[in-house]
Amino acid sequence: MPEPYSIPALVKDLRRLQGEYADPRDILPEVSLLAARLAENTDWVRPEFYEVDESQGIGITILHEEPDHTLLVESIVWAPGKGVLPHDHQTWGVVVGLDGTERNTIWKREDDGAQSGRAVLTAAHETDVAKGATIAFMPNDIHSVRNLGATPTLSLHIYGKNLAHVSRSEFDPAANVVRPCPIRAKRPAA
Repeated sequence: MPEPYSIPALVKDLRRLQGEYADPRDILPEVSLLAARLAENTDWVRPEFYEVDESQGIGITILHEEPDHTLLVESIVWAPGKGVLPHDHQTWGVVVGLDGTERNTIWKREDDGAQSGRAVLTAAHETDVAKGATIAFMPNDIHSVRNLGATPTLSLHIYGKNLAHVSRSEFDPAANVVRPCPIRAKRPAA
């Protein structure tokens, strides 16, 4: 029987794909397949991945980061009722559900970005990401995330660059405001 797919195997495949593809449109389908494969067997998930940072309403565990910050793999646990405002990534990204269901709202920017600090967004559609389901993002895509359930949800996030090392934006659609995205607290895997 073959070994279950693992984080080290995923990282090896991601490195290969980053070397083969320069365009996010080409790498995203490949990474989505790998992410779904990893979600098939979650024996690698550890109890500490479910630890929520109460000040954020989420908990982020770094599973892999390249020394030059060009690749990031992390798990994110979302407390019930918690989430994040609309934001972009400024790199490609893939999310796969591991446990529970998270609601991703995809937003469309209506203004031209000419006025500093102002952005007008409308919700374009919603996607629920459950175990094994993936969602992929181009660098300028805008989405928000919320756990609508009564129990924590867990998902795996894969990015072409470490989000703490890119200039990202966070949006407040109720106030039509755009500002720098906060850098969220993360912990390394034990």
